[in-house]
Amino acid sequence: MPAAESARGARLSAAFGALSALAFGLSFPLSEGFVAGWPLAFVWPALLALAARSAPRPISLLWTVGVPFFVAFLAHEWWMRHITELGMPVLVLYLTAWTVALAMATRRLGERLPLALAVPIALVSVEYLRGSLVCSGYAWFFTAHPLVEWTDVAQIAALGGGWLLTALAGFVAGATVDAAVGRGPRRIAWPAAAAVAVAAAIGFGRAELAGRSGADPAATARILVVQTNLPMSNKLAWPPEAQERDFLAFARLTLDGAAGAGGPVDLAVWPETMLPGLGLEPESLRVLEEGRYYPGRRYDDAMRDLARRIGAPVVVGSIAYLGLRVDGNRFAWDRQFNSAYLVGPDGVAGRTDKIYLTPFGEMMPIISNWDWLEAQLLALGAEGMTFDLDSAPAAASLKVPGRAGGLAVAVPICFEITQPWAARRIVFPDGRRAAGVAVNLSNDGWFGESRAGRRQHLQVSQLRAIELRTPVIRCVNTGISAEIDAYGRVGRSLAPETAGAIVATPTLATDRPAAVLLGDTVAIAALAACLFGLVWRPRRQALEAAVASIDLAAPI
Repeated sequence: MPAAESARGARLSAAFGALSALAFGLSFPLSEGFVAGWPLAFVWPALLALAARSAPRPISLLWTVGVPFFVAFLAHEWWMRHITELGMPVLVLYLTAWTVALAMATRRLGERLPLALAVPIALVSVEYLRGSLVCSGYAWFFTAHPLVEWTDVAQIAALGGGWLLTALAGFVAGATVDAAVGRGPRRIAWPAAAAVAVAAAIGFGRAELAGRSGADPAATARILVVQTNLPMSNKLAWPPEAQERDFLAFARLTLDGAAGAGGPVDLAVWPETMLPGLGLEPESLRVLEEGRYYPGRRYDDAMRDLARRIGAPVVVGSIAYLGLRVDGNRFAWDRQFNSAYLVGPDGVAGRTDKIYLTPFGEMMPIISNWDWLEAQLLALGAEGMTFDLDSAPAAASLKVPGRAGGLAVAVPICFEITQPWAARRIVFPDGRRAAGVAVNLSNDGWFGESRAGRRQHLQVSQLRAIELRTPVIRCVNTGISAEIDAYGRVGRSLAPETAGAIVATPTLATDRPAAVLLGDTVAIAALAACLFGLVWRPRRQALEAAVASIDLAAPI
């Protein structure tokens, strides 16, 4: 390639890469309320394809795509610097590397396929690898997430999951590029096919939304959602006097919320990790009581009393210690879970444990396999944190006692709602529905002052509601707590960084959508097509390569 042409290609690639990163960053929430950039989810993959296509060499994408996307991810993950100054830039580099890999895969596939096919195949494949398969998955910043704001089109997630929504965005983006730079019939055929696909998605979504009948009062529940506003991201510094003060404040919020609910409630819920102490296991309580260790049984007794006062059980997030004992001058235990307890007037009526630990928050991918190395890195970049939680093999739905007709609640905790497979396994273990409503307990104090991160967490929850055709109730420390129906629409909600309570009235779900039956089939198919496309060499190309490799000057 001539030097002048190479330089021009590099400049074009840099320009398209910068525009793609800008569109990507703007497609996600910029604040609690600003989500108007969601149409850019159809734009940034097209610009990325143009950047990949224009680059003089694949290695050029390291800077033409890598640099601007590093800045975009840095802007969105900037809140994390308060938690880990070392881990934040490492995570940003990690996410950037996946985007460069996406550009390279798009370039390679685009040499053999129309971009209308190459872009969605590469996009879904990379998001599936990054979000589910590699290093336990980091399922944030998916193309489908902001598209929940287009309610009509987002309903196709009930067919093929969020992967199908991402594929649609990639299909439209690739077809647009084909229309601009393609040759022959593809300049018309693929854009026309993309228009038909979008129209079909709109038609399906509107039919789904219109088909919803009026809610049967017997099939609804009344759930009191208590949003706390604890000014911290975890329990690293929560002294006993503060625990008692905060617990009383949470209890007052609950009592006031129940008094103003306009009638009895079936259930009250508190956010993740809001119960002080060492859990509510009978063995743990016995150890504390016999040894006269704080907090003894005080929070167990207080939760029972609270449930009695409001006339309904309470789901509360807590750490659960199994096999708690005194070992010398310290506590020891066999297993420790991030859990949710169902507590009624007679005590604990159920417990469910987290099956997916948050990467970089509750575990460190790969590195957590070596305790010494993990401890050294935590001391270097996140002093005070410990990664000593266990993941449960399966989650258990919580059965609310005393309600006519029964009420089963699935409880994805924190980032479990971001993982399609985890949320699916919690609501539909073994492919069968275990609960009519999902209650997502979370402590989004991790986000610090970032309201954009809180809103993105809400968007992800909206997508899960559509995929599972299950209402999702978010109960979140520092917000955003909200009621989301089975079509991803947000109803009652509480503003972030405020304390308060709302009564959610979800219509309990009973059906099983196609997305549950298919699981990750769309993503797996895309990944298989991507791998095949990357290694496949058409016969003509193989013949040309063989001829080019012949050395005519070699002796016979």
